[in-house]
Amino acid sequence: MKWMASVFYLLLFPSLYGAPLEIDETWDEFSNPEIMNYYFKRDFYQLPLKGIVKDKNKYWSSDYWPLNKGNINYRWYAKKKIGFNLKSPDLSAVQKMTIPQLAELSPAEKYDLFIGRYDYPLKKEVETKSSNPRAQIWEGICHGWAPATMNHPEPHPKLMRNPDGIEIPFGSSDIKALLSYYYANGFEVPDTFQMGRRCFRGRWINRDRDCQQDLNAGAFHIVLTNRLGLNGIGVIGDLNRYTQVSNKPIISYQSSILKKMGPGPKSAPGTVEVVRVSTTVTFVKDAGHDWRPVLGTRKQYYKQDRYEYDVELNAQGIIIGGEWVSSDRPDFLWLKPKPRAYEGVLSRLGELL
Repeated sequence: MKWMASVFYLLLFPSLYGAPLEIDETWDEFSNPEIMNYYFKRDFYQLPLKGIVKDKNKYWSSDYWPLNKGNINYRWYAKKKIGFNLKSPDLSAVQKMTIPQLAELSPAEKYDLFIGRYDYPLKKEVETKSSNPRAQIWEGICHGWAPATMNHPEPHPKLMRNPDGIEIPFGSSDIKALLSYYYANGFEVPDTFQMGRRCFRGRWINRDRDCQQDLNAGAFHIVLTNRLGLNGIGVIGDLNRYTQVSNKPIISYQSSILKKMGPGPKSAPGTVEVVRVSTTVTFVKDAGHDWRPVLGTRKQYYKQDRYEYDVELNAQGIIIGGEWVSSDRPDFLWLKPKPRAYEGVLSRLGELL
């Protein structure tokens, strides 16, 4: 699952915990866990070594709707799968079409028909602003899918009647596409935060500071153990360290302590103990398309990545820093909240959920 845009959104979540412990900020400001939550616990030996999300109705697989296939103009259910130069039916043609024939239209076309717009405003918007036959294969709207799958139960197929009394069929993947598009393009949150930053260098370049020092390993451990271990809620990560962005919802982790050491020359000031940790994260993987929900089926996909890193502790066992050991590591972590209402051309999206 992949993405091309450069703006990422995070939300400052409230917490049930007490006031934070005072620590030296040994990570860069953009890697501070307080970006996500000012009250995260930081006592290493009080943080769980494993965690998993609690809500089993969310975190569903979906397509990332690549731009070079037409984004959500892609007719994924049709025998001839196209996403460009669509000849969308007018009212008289739609009135003659059967339900199976209407099912072959793209998610954007179906939504336009649902709201009675035979001039296809959503399809045209996607065509002009969010699709490109020359885009890289990894460019899509995973930055919309990732928060959508965290915030909404998996959609079920629906048959919706439009203002002219025509029934428009929506498969699960149609609704996922519209949700993903809205999160990617339809609304912005008033306060946006991102923990860590993107690497713009290729895998062969190993000297870019953004690619080596973006997300601090100790800060990463704090977020993972608090959100998943203590609260049972996921977090989105760009799990590809290099130029290509790969936004994935992390749904579980399993950590183990490999060894304990004294501080080294690069340890954060005040470090008295360094703990080497191996952590395997499980995340939802992008998948294809399906008319029905995929959770609990073979079409729901997960994948794992393993990271190794050192966590630096002060005399009280508080995490004050960290260093990556493995070459593989996430670029950044982020979140985006659920919209309070749907606006613009997708103002009736909530009726499909």
